[in-house]
Amino acid sequence: MQTLHQYLLILHIISGVLALCVFWGPMLAKKGSPWHVRSGRWYSQLMYLICGAGILMCALVLTAPLVVKAADLSPGQDPVKFAAAVRQMSGFLLLLCLLALMNLRQGLLALQAGPARLSLRLWTHQGLVALTFLCALWTLWHAVPRQFVLGQIFGGIALFSSVGCFRYIHRASVERSDLLKEHIGNMLASAIAVFTAFFAFGGRKVLDLGPELQLLSWVLPSVLGIAATLWYNRRYAKGRAGLKTAAVR
Repeated sequence: MQTLHQYLLILHIISGVLALCVFWGPMLAKKGSPWHVRSGRWYSQLMYLICGAGILMCALVLTAPLVVKAADLSPGQDPVKFAAAVRQMSGFLLLLCLLALMNLRQGLLALQAGPARLSLRLWTHQGLVALTFLCALWTLWHAVPRQFVLGQIFGGIALFSSVGCFRYIHRASVERSDLLKEHIGNMLASAIAVFTAFFAFGGRKVLDLGPELQLLSWVLPSVLGIAATLWYNRRYAKGRAGLKTAAVR
C-alpha cells in the first residue's frame, strides 16, 4: 500500500505542476478559439489525473492509515489518536478532490449539454454531485465539534457548490449566457483546488510562510478564485449589453 500511495503521490504532484502551467492557456486565450479548446482539453485531462490519484490516495489512507502513514507515526505516539487524525485529514482531502472533480465535470458538461442539459442529468454526474454533497455534510458534522477550521470552511464551500450544481441542472430553462457562466465559474472553481494545493503544501514551504499564515495559504486561492469568477461574469455581462445596444442602434 505504501508503494502504491507513493507512486500515486508522484503522479498527483506532476499532474498538478503541469496543470498550474496549462491552466493559463484557456484562461488567457480567446474564448472559443482553437487554442482555447486545445489547451482546455489538456487542462481537463490533467485535472482528471489529479483528482483520480487524489481520490485513490485518500481511499488507501482511510482504509489503512497505520500502514500507509507508518513512517509518520512517532515513537511513543498513540496509534489510535494518530489514525483518527490521519483519517480526519484524508477525509478532508477527499472532499477537495470530489469538489474539484464535480466542478470540472459541471463546467465541461455545461457547454456540451447545451440548454437541454441531458448529459448533466445522467445518474453518473448527479451521483458525483450527490456524493460531494454528502461528503460535505460528513466533513461539517465532524469539523464543527472538533473545531477543525479548514473542514468548516471547505465543507461549507462544497455544500454551497453542490447545491448550486443541482439548481442549475434542474432549473426550468437556461439561456446561452447561463451556459457560459456555468462553464467559466466551474472551470475556475476546479483550478482553485490546484492553486490551493500549491499554496497549502508546496508554496507555503517555498515562500517560507510561518504557522500563523497556514490558514491564509488554504483560503487565499478560494478568495482569489471567487473574485476572478465574479470579474469574468461581470465582464461577459457588459460585453453582451454592449452588443445588444449596438444591435438596437
